[in-house]
Amino acid sequence: MAVNYQDLVARLHESNAEPFQLIADIASFSAVHGVGGESTELVIRALDHFDRDGEYGEILRSLMIQHGLYPYIVGYASGVALRDAVVMEMNRPNANRETIFHRIQSQVFHRLVGGENVILSAPTSFGKSVVVDALVETGNYRNIVVIVPTIALLDETRRRLSRYEGYKIVTHPNQDFEDRNILVMTQERLLAVPTLPNVDLFFIDEFYKLADEKDGLLDQRSSILNQAFLRLMRTGAQFYFAGPVVEGLSDLLPENFKASFIRTNFSTVAADTIRIKASNDSERIAHTVDLVGAECEPTLVYCQSPQKIRKVLEEIISLRSVGVQAASGLPEAAAWIEENYHSEWIVAKALRLGVGVHHGRLPRWLAQRVVQGFESGDLDVLICTNSLIEGVNTRAKRIIILDRNVANRAYNYFTFANIKGRVGRMFKHFVGQIYLFHDEPRRELPSIDIPGVTQSDSAPGSLLVQIEEEDWSEQTRDRLTPVLEDARLDVEVLREVKGVEPESIAQLANHLRTLPVSRLRQLQWSTSYPNWQELNLVCQLIWDYIAPDYHVRHGAYTARQLAFRVNQAALAEGRMKDIIASFVDDSNDDRGTVDDRIEAAFDFVRYWLDHNFPASLRALSVISGAVLSERGLSAGSFDGFAARVESMFSAPHLATIEEYGLPLEVSRQLVRSLGGARTLDEMLSAITSVAARDVSTLSAFEASLLEDFVESL
Repeated sequence: MAVNYQDLVARLHESNAEPFQLIADIASFSAVHGVGGESTELVIRALDHFDRDGEYGEILRSLMIQHGLYPYIVGYASGVALRDAVVMEMNRPNANRETIFHRIQSQVFHRLVGGENVILSAPTSFGKSVVVDALVETGNYRNIVVIVPTIALLDETRRRLSRYEGYKIVTHPNQDFEDRNILVMTQERLLAVPTLPNVDLFFIDEFYKLADEKDGLLDQRSSILNQAFLRLMRTGAQFYFAGPVVEGLSDLLPENFKASFIRTNFSTVAADTIRIKASNDSERIAHTVDLVGAECEPTLVYCQSPQKIRKVLEEIISLRSVGVQAASGLPEAAAWIEENYHSEWIVAKALRLGVGVHHGRLPRWLAQRVVQGFESGDLDVLICTNSLIEGVNTRAKRIIILDRNVANRAYNYFTFANIKGRVGRMFKHFVGQIYLFHDEPRRELPSIDIPGVTQSDSAPGSLLVQIEEEDWSEQTRDRLTPVLEDARLDVEVLREVKGVEPESIAQLANHLRTLPVSRLRQLQWSTSYPNWQELNLVCQLIWDYIAPDYHVRHGAYTARQLAFRVNQAALAEGRMKDIIASFVDDSNDDRGTVDDRIEAAFDFVRYWLDHNFPASLRALSVISGAVLSERGLSAGSFDGFAARVESMFSAPHLATIEEYGLPLEVSRQLVRSLGGARTLDEMLSAITSVAARDVSTLSAFEASLLEDFVESL
């Protein structure tokens, strides 16, 4: 009798199914329909259902070989037949390493080793980064660039690649290069590197973000990613793109854009989707709490915002606070947070009860520590926003998708597939569960454009201006010429101000041209800290003309409040506890709970101080300098103050150290022993040397963070 996929999946869920007949039917299905996504998934489900070293292990192994699931053969207790051993060795990228590819990984790798450019569209659980690791292992590439979408993924990638000897891992623009380097950076950081080494290979993770647009126009970070791509393309290096499943590449791409596009649905894990009925937020949260319970299998809960996360946390904390045993939690981290940030922050309470939180407002060291706690089993629940769906791997057995939005937009099938891909893990969970409170989005996969190459309508002016003038299309020339004429600035000035729209630059320049000289003199400062009038003016100009995307949502609601918050952070010398206190104790702000205010403080630091304010300040320095010069006035320079802000008013590079897992509050304690470290490399070396000496001033928890920091280098 013919068997179909759905029937076989159902039988694999039955505990009393006759095992031999079930495996035989899976083999029959594969023979009839050929090796494909459904048959491969059935084999993976069989691995979850049967003991691979049990009575039917030999048949399972044969099916794994047939479907290219070679990594699952490693360590097979009953031994491997000679024929199978030969097949496995053929899919081992390096004879001296334990890595064995699955069938499609091997195809991608050999194309890359053969010198082809490859664009890979594959499910999240494909193992795209394993191919990168294998390319590093070949030693064929002297300088490699890896572009990742988030700082969280940057640190995970840095730690993973640091095990390969012979390469220096570079994550920051001011680090020096050695003979062989791997640059692991976000697109913003790559553009800030003064001079690139001779790049042999570059990898862009989550490449679909090259075409991530809203209302028909690329968002700011996608535009900057295109700029980074253009810079790397000019090197002539080989490239490898990888990301979730997409339909294909845009027909607009020119014929000279040479790359092999590989689309596959090959996955190393399977997932069951379970639809839960609920009519409102309260019911959805109640169901979520029931699913999580007092303790559970490793579970991710996806929420659209930090505010929604707190609602879920409150209910889980209420359940787990009655003394029911849960995961061990992270009590040392919780105590440290209460002492150094705020005693009432709900995140600390959650960590004590085995529940982690991950969103874009968290301090970077804490976000890393939470993921580590989830991986180690100290946390059995991790409640997250989209900050965790872009490439960071976890051991999640289940994912509960509570909301249907990413921020304020309903997610499409593409984003849903990316969230869904967070569940299951090779060698840990063959089959995961997806719990949904809404219908799955309709399966519509995009074709990816690269606007920096095609100069299409979705490309903003800030991207088009980075293209060499001789390469401008007629449409681009028609778009930019009026703006350049209006701005009356050299095109090199506009190129130096990356990420700011030419129209905004023109408006700012023309506004500055209308100001009296007495007002312009307040833009001539070059000190490491401006006075209040000078600070207030630059904040007003940034806010009115060159503000970053969504700037009114991040702890400041007016230009004057931005200046006030920056000034407060400076007076506090960047101490997070004092910055939080200034938000919590603000008598002029009656909005939100204590948790709202605590996270508003973190949000302000991450959004404004960490990147956007220094970047905007440097952009303003370039534009105002050009206008002042044309009016016969000496230009100021805001670089010194911008550097102070992004260093959190601490010694240079200490704030950057937080990306490596060491809180600023800890590295501050060590700074007296560090001397005058001038570069990030010197700072890393100095902290490593301090760690080898007396660290008696640190608590046991802080000492453990320092030890982990040193081991990760």
